[in-house]
Amino acid sequence: MQKFTRPITREVEISGERLAFTFGEQGIAVRPVGSRKPPKEIGWAAVLTHMTGPSAGATPGPEQVTEALEQLRGPGSKPSSKPAHETPSEPAPTPSTVSPSAPPP
Repeated sequence: MQKFTRPITREVEISGERLAFTFGEQGIAVRPVGSRKPPKEIGWAAVLTHMTGPSAGATPGPEQVTEALEQLRGPGSKPSSKPAHETPSEPAPTPSTVSPSAPPP
């Protein structure tokens, strides 16, 4: 096994949100990619107890993931990209019925 000599950062996309996970000797830090806010951090002991606790292995629902991402971004922040499960708020434009030879309005 190799010990941490320096932190390792990897990018992961969750529900359309790009997150930077930094693994270090003390634990894991998570922040949205490009954010200047301090990251959310968790120690290795807390990771271990979470993984062996009563909810271990349970897959979170979309609402739980969305709520977690909102907490990570902080109040007043907008998502960096639109999640794939959302539908557009406006209908797609329909083709015009105007004749191609008609003068512009």
